[in-house]
Amino acid sequence: MNQSSAVGINVDNLSVTFMRHAGLASSFRETLNRILRREQVGPKSFLALDHVNFSASEGERVAIVGHNGAGKSTLLKCIAGIYPPTEGMIEVNGMMIPLLELGAGFSMAMSVRENIYLNGAILGLPKEKVQELEGDILAFSELGNFSDQPMISLSSGMRSRLGFSVASFLNPEILLLDEVFATGDVAFVKKAKAKMEEMIDNCKIVLMVSHQESIIRDVCNRMVVMDHGKIVKDTSIDEGYEFYHKLINV
Repeated sequence: MNQSSAVGINVDNLSVTFMRHAGLASSFRETLNRILRREQVGPKSFLALDHVNFSASEGERVAIVGHNGAGKSTLLKCIAGIYPPTEGMIEVNGMMIPLLELGAGFSMAMSVRENIYLNGAILGLPKEKVQELEGDILAFSELGNFSDQPMISLSSGMRSRLGFSVASFLNPEILLLDEVFATGDVAFVKKAKAKMEEMIDNCKIVLMVSHQESIIRDVCNRMVVMDHGKIVKDTSIDEGYEFYHKLINV
């Protein structure tokens, strides 16, 4: 990432191909017949993103919507650097925090406290800064009593709380959000949403994947509609929802 330039995201001709395996038949005889007919039973490729072009600049809060499998989360993960492009390029200028799969980078064998430092390092935070924030992170996540317990002993919800808490004390210029709190502990979700609103207000670019129209209308000023790995509409929130509802026949 280059922080000397203006904060922004540029995605040029991005394609991502994944491999999937065709299921085997339910019996040996049927499998043999398929092989004799030369039907493919091994891996197949599919295009998750199909030559996507996209950019975002300071002040934009972009909602990315589409049916399940449209490529929304894949696009965010490519921008975050989790998935490499099969074709095309991605340029990101500015400090970016992805809130996608909370706690995905945790080590189950390490303690809660150790994972705070691990997650902080993954997000590019110096050890000294993590030391300053450790108490606040434990307090916000409500995991102070579990600080020396191994992560494997925590529920998935508790791990998500810790993942969010680490990221929430940073000051990103670019924030990526993917249905971070669709479900979970009601009290913590309320507190986390307030913290997230603070993060959104302070950062320069937000990309958000969500199925919750009320949240998108509250936060976003631009909508990108995806369908089968392509961007099919890039417009205002009102026009975007009008197009999207027709697309999915609602």
